[in-house]
Amino acid sequence: MIRVKIYQPIFGGHFVLNDTLTDQHMLNVLAMNDPKGRILDSVEGNVAVAFCIFLGERLYECKQLVKVKQQVSFTTLFTRLYSNVAKICIDDTKPWDFELEEFAVFPNHQVSQVERAA
Repeated sequence: MIRVKIYQPIFGGHFVLNDTLTDQHMLNVLAMNDPKGRILDSVEGNVAVAFCIFLGERLYECKQLVKVKQQVSFTTLFTRLYSNVAKICIDDTKPWDFELEEFAVFPNHQVSQVERAA
């Protein structure tokens, strides 16, 4: 297994890639979805890191969609939309390609109401 920590301007995450994922599969996914090689070039050809950035970008999209449809979790949405790319670990009883140990969307905003003095 490979552990990868990613910190991008819009998200951060800790990924664990299962040994079932091959470099060939990750390269095929990257080639189909990033034909200009933007992600792979940005990490100097490190396939696992590039693949995790790609996964993070898709997870980020799911997080944004879930803000609108709050009944669905972002991992469930990812599974529905991207199970052909990689299977996220829900539990160890089912086959999985990667596990998400931590994921955060940046910037984190917190808004609180301020009482105005009379």
